[in-house]
Amino acid sequence: MLKARVPQDTASRVARYWHTHATAIALGAIAVSVLGCLTYGFALGDEIRYADERDYLALTYSLVNGEGYASDGQPTAYRPPGLVLLLAPLTVVLGDSMPVARLVGIAALAVSVWLAFLLGRRLRSPSCGAVAAVVVASYPLFVYTATTIYPQVPGMALLLGFLEAAFRAAERRGIPAALVAGLCGGMLALTVPTLAVSVPIVIGFLAWRHRPPRTVLVTMLALALLIPGAWTVRNAVVLDAFVPVSTNSGVNLLLGNSEHVTPETGSAADITRYYREAEQQDLDEIEANRFYREQALGWISDNPVEAAVLYVRKVAHAFAFSDDLFTEEQASPLHDVLAAITFSALFALVGLRLLLTRWHPLDPREKLLVTLVVVNILVLAVFFTRIRLRLPVDGLLILLAASALVRVVSLLREQGHHRISSP
Repeated sequence: MLKARVPQDTASRVARYWHTHATAIALGAIAVSVLGCLTYGFALGDEIRYADERDYLALTYSLVNGEGYASDGQPTAYRPPGLVLLLAPLTVVLGDSMPVARLVGIAALAVSVWLAFLLGRRLRSPSCGAVAAVVVASYPLFVYTATTIYPQVPGMALLLGFLEAAFRAAERRGIPAALVAGLCGGMLALTVPTLAVSVPIVIGFLAWRHRPPRTVLVTMLALALLIPGAWTVRNAVVLDAFVPVSTNSGVNLLLGNSEHVTPETGSAADITRYYREAEQQDLDEIEANRFYREQALGWISDNPVEAAVLYVRKVAHAFAFSDDLFTEEQASPLHDVLAAITFSALFALVGLRLLLTRWHPLDPREKLLVTLVVVNILVLAVFFTRIRLRLPVDGLLILLAASALVRVVSLLREQGHHRISSP
């Protein structure tokens, strides 16, 4: 009898520790995350690993130097402005260096760790929040991407921030939280535009489940629309065209829908002939965007079956753990192994939670997270899928996985108590 109680008592003590010390664990995870990212970023020095980083830095320096949102001196909207708007204030204060620019991603990951804790606690329990915080802080793909000048980790912070603020606004019926939610939602649209679909889904869920005052919902939605709306007005004035967010939607659509595209090619797809045609026709940024979009839609129209099969395969590839990198020198077998192990474990836990729905139905908030994951992947696959582009969605998967892990541990403890108490 005593031997049977020892492992159960140990498991109970561990579970109680995570429950009672959840906040401290989350804060410790933030500290470890920041220290790890700073160490890795310091080792990288001034190295710029990807062409996208150069573009975002050039736009930031142009804005900070008073030249406006411009590329080579010409006004542009090719890159969504959200990341640049986050980089610019830090650049003004601390200077224009690569290590300084990396601080945005590092800070965004730290914020994401804390938000994962808050959302996990809201989803199930303090221990669920602590588990989610630890996983977000130690997730290799997050740590790697946080030290690049890419919008995905800031986008994840904005997505999680929007969720937490929206829940608070609905539950406490407060306008301040609604303003924060709207700000996060609007900036999300300007940082990772495909994630903007999350905003109406969450607001609709809150209206259905929580029924907050109409002023709360209107405030969230109005601010979430106002921010990208202001950018659209800027584009209309400066570029003399209707551009809701950016002028790269056409080329991204073509990179995911043309004759040489596979689910794995991503931004490395061969669309050279289209680039050449646009250059020969001397198309400007707006015209080129329209040209690429028309070519992609034309290919889909001419090849409906092939396009449909490709779309399904892109959806499946969205959950891959390895990509064919356009910048081959950045490929790493160790990176692939770590990504495979961590994402496989994450995916397995989410799958387990879905299997348990027969006996333990999903909580409405879990259903919301599942919906957000599915819809965002379906939207992403309209263009092209890459691991980096999926990362904000991984933040949602981690919340589901943490919920699954805590639930399974709780069930095992209950079964253990039942066996011990049985004669």
